Amino acid sequence: MFLLSVVLFGYAAYLLWDPKPGPTIEERLADARSLIKAERPEAAVELLNKLNTVDKLTSEQQSRIHLMFAESLEQYQDQKRQTIPALQYRIIEQSKLAIARGAQMDGLGYRRVGRAYELIGKTNEALENYTRAASLDPDRALRLSRKIIDMLLDRDDATRADSALIDYLKDTKITDAERAWALGQRAQILTDQKQYSDARALLDQALKLTADQMQEGEINYRLGYVAYKLGDLNEADRYLRVSRDQLKIRHPLDADVCVLLGDIYRAKDQPDVANSFYQIVLVSHPDSKASPIARLGRGLARTMLKEDDAAIVDLTDLAKEVDQRSSRQRYRVETIAALQKAGNLMSLRGNAQGAIELMGYEQLLNPIPAPEFFARLAGLYERRADQVESSLAGATPADRIKQETLIRELRTKAGDAYIAHSQKIVVMDDKQQGESLWRGTDLYDRAGNTQASISALDLFVAERPQDPLAPDALLRLGRAYQSMGALDKAITIFQKNQFSYSKSLAASKSAVPLAQSLIAKGPESFARAESVLIGVLDNNPLLDPSSEDFRNALFELGQLQYRTGRFEEAVVRLEEFHKRYPSDARLGELLFLMADSYRKSAQQLQEKMTAANTAKDTTIDPLEMETARRDRLKKAKDLYDRVVDLYQSAPPTRDLDKLYYKLSHFYRADCLYDVGSYEAAITLYDNAAFRFQDDPSSLAAYVQIVNAWCRLGKPEAAKTANERAKWLLKRIPPEAFADGSFSMPKEYWEQWLKFSNDAGMW
Repeated sequence: MFLLSVVLFGYAAYLLWDPKPGPTIEERLADARSLIKAERPEAAVELLNKLNTVDKLTSEQQSRIHLMFAESLEQYQDQKRQTIPALQYRIIEQSKLAIARGAQMDGLGYRRVGRAYELIGKTNEALENYTRAASLDPDRALRLSRKIIDMLLDRDDATRADSALIDYLKDTKITDAERAWALGQRAQILTDQKQYSDARALLDQALKLTADQMQEGEINYRLGYVAYKLGDLNEADRYLRVSRDQLKIRHPLDADVCVLLGDIYRAKDQPDVANSFYQIVLVSHPDSKASPIARLGRGLARTMLKEDDAAIVDLTDLAKEVDQRSSRQRYRVETIAALQKAGNLMSLRGNAQGAIELMGYEQLLNPIPAPEFFARLAGLYERRADQVESSLAGATPADRIKQETLIRELRTKAGDAYIAHSQKIVVMDDKQQGESLWRGTDLYDRAGNTQASISALDLFVAERPQDPLAPDALLRLGRAYQSMGALDKAITIFQKNQFSYSKSLAASKSAVPLAQSLIAKGPESFARAESVLIGVLDNNPLLDPSSEDFRNALFELGQLQYRTGRFEEAVVRLEEFHKRYPSDARLGELLFLMADSYRKSAQQLQEKMTAANTAKDTTIDPLEMETARRDRLKKAKDLYDRVVDLYQSAPPTRDLDKLYYKLSHFYRADCLYDVGSYEAAITLYDNAAFRFQDDPSSLAAYVQIVNAWCRLGKPEAAKTANERAKWLLKRIPPEAFADGSFSMPKEYWEQWLKFSNDAGMW
């Protein structure tokens, strides 16, 4: 990025001017060219920046500066061995500016622009510029034509690629090697088009151009080997069997012939026959150079025969020998390749555990493996975890606990492998590095390993602050801290996300969990939480009502206003939520909160009326307030009814929903009681007390039934209800009063019922 800073500084330097006399512009342009020739791009850029500040530049001079600027940027990038997208855009921009000022760009210039377009993924523009470069640069036309063909093949444009190959083959200047390459590429296209005869004919021509000569029995062996490489297994088999007859079993090369025959029959998917040839080597030529390869082949053949345990013995025994015996060091590469192939076969067949075991020996032979090793290992651990998880349904409770523990361990190891992979490719593949780091974090989350997830996310944020996923990483990091109860850290992370990446979606999505964390800290943070939630609803262009975050913010705000006793405001937000999202999964909770807000706001009106009456406040219309109170209670009762109906049709599973279901039974009766509908209230209280007869709440219902009968002037009915309450109190288990769900102890109810009975109320 230093070069980019220099470039930007150069543009800012237009306002500067050096009054001292110096070299002419042409001399300084020549100096810039010399710096480029000397492969000093940063020095060239510095000089070109200074030239850009000169007032009197001709269009021709400006165009040359732009072209040299582009050339310097390319040279800088090549020296750093990095692909920097921003530099590609600058190369393209500078080249276009040069053309706009009248420059006649040569083939190298168009090649440079084509390469820049290619590196930023704009293939059509790249092909166009490469084509122009080829037409302007005959000396490099063949190489550029080959480049164009490669790009067409990469994008699966077979028709244009084949046409380009035909033209390429018409060129009389190509060498035999180049012709063989082109024939091979055309054969591949024809093979993909299932024109096998034509493809074989082209390959035969290519083979003739690169054929080797061999001697007698060895020649037949070499011919068989060539045929094998070309995929003609039967022809290879014929050559090799003739070779065995000529060489006889005592010939040292017989071991190599048998190994190749074993390989051929493995390729033919006849592992039993392949196994017999490998066995000949191991029995008749145990000390031959081919013996270790034969054991590898037998391990692979046994893998194909699904004899995984025996295959693992063959492959791991040899791996141990290679690790421990210097004479076996030459087979290290082949052994690693065989371990990989067998592991892949086992993995494809679902034996992830066997593949994991083989990878352990692969790492034994290569303690510092390539990055792809960790990618494979991560995939295997992940797949093995899924396999164990799929078997949970039929497990006993004890086995289930063990398997769930194993699943967490496997997913944690998969996450470790992905993180290791990301660290291995940190300077090679920026995109893949981020993806692996992200995937590792996902697996830590699935494993429930919050601490590992936090460590991975901290690493991601620290190493990749410019990554497009950095805001998402901060969001997840904040949520991880939130889930652990580390609210201050969560709040800090969410706020950092909103400040550092204010225009990102993840920053906007940080608002709701930020508000939730503030709410969890207690009443002193409620005002800040409300401000955050209102910001989501009223001033956030990235989150419209269709987004999950807008939905959650609206619900959280309604809940917060309910929680802080602002029931009229809560009703407005909750009703808005209900209109926008009538099918939300939290419908039961929503309806209850709406109902309870109406009920409690009615209670607030009653308190205002009482206070106004006491103070003889004539500014308040008692009739209007009473009408509003009764209307709110009616709405509350209707909503409680809906809660009851909803949970009766779909029984609640969450404890909170069960509580809403129970309270709705009692509160709807309270609503009727408070508007004077005593008989209807008695019916609902009675239903609630019967349904929840083992719950202390049923006693409160009977108290209200007693009060209602008294209001109706029916003392005998009240007395009967009181006796039923006493009977109910005796059968309610003591532990029902000890779980914290009811504020009054059993002794309180005993004393109250005795008092009401002895007080002569009836």
